[in-house]
Amino acid sequence: MLELYGITENLKEIELGDIISLTINREENVPADDLSVTLAYNPDLPEIYRVRLTDDGETVFTGIVDEQLTAADKRGAYNKIVARSMAALLLDNESTPKNYNQPSTSVIFKYHIEPFGFKAYKGANKIAKGTINIPKGSTNWYAVETFAKKAFGCFPRVESDGTVNFNGVMKDSTIRFSKNDGAIYNSVKENKKKCKVISNVKVKLKPDIGYELNVKNKKVSAAVRRERLLDASVSSVMPDVAESMINNSNNAAYELEVISPQRLLNILGSRAEINDEYLGSIDNLYVSSLYYRLTSSDEYTAVKLKKNA
Repeated sequence: MLELYGITENLKEIELGDIISLTINREENVPADDLSVTLAYNPDLPEIYRVRLTDDGETVFTGIVDEQLTAADKRGAYNKIVARSMAALLLDNESTPKNYNQPSTSVIFKYHIEPFGFKAYKGANKIAKGTINIPKGSTNWYAVETFAKKAFGCFPRVESDGTVNFNGVMKDSTIRFSKNDGAIYNSVKENKKKCKVISNVKVKLKPDIGYELNVKNKKVSAAVRRERLLDASVSSVMPDVAESMINNSNNAAYELEVISPQRLLNILGSRAEINDEYLGSIDNLYVSSLYYRLTSSDEYTAVKLKKNA
């Protein structure tokens, strides 16, 4: 059972009554999840600043209220709340300009995360080699993301309980979609986006020579021709960016979308597999995004799956 709680100005937590409809969006490499909920009209509803959603007692969303509306039409009146996850605090607050030399996880936490009420983080206390520059106009999320990519090699994640996870979105859990022995689903769509694939990247290593290094995509057919150019002769660009470009194109080129009548909220980043009567058995997948919708008449979760690198 879903239960929604609101935090008022005096930090009192109150239950927010009957949910008429609710949606949640979650996607890898998007800092903040979003929630939109319509509630049965309450004329005495106070100003709500934060919300917490639980599913049978488990916290599945914690966030900052962006909008609180009261509306009325011929069908009656209702209250509506639009919120983003706790990553919104890091996105909405500008960082003091800083230059770091080999900063650690604990340093980034102390100066860019802890001041906004976060109590802990997940991930080792690693050191990012080299320097990190946080220029004027950058957000605290920029500092966190830049550090995480350099020290952990991944995009950081603010989880449902409000914890910053430097290890990224990937989880050890596995979800299996099957009409017989797993999470049931109503439909599945496999999309091979050939237009996203890069066949090769030509790299310039020195200013006075051409793009002589050719990095090929080993996972595509020779029939595919879609190349890019990378100038690694400038100090800010490393030649290994070519491999990243190719890997990102492979990741974007394959997608499965599964529509399940079940409520699947905390599965982002989970390993995934599907057993379908038409597509057969497909594994080595992970959950890259989910969209959950609840109305008075039904509920469903649209889950997008991508292939692991």
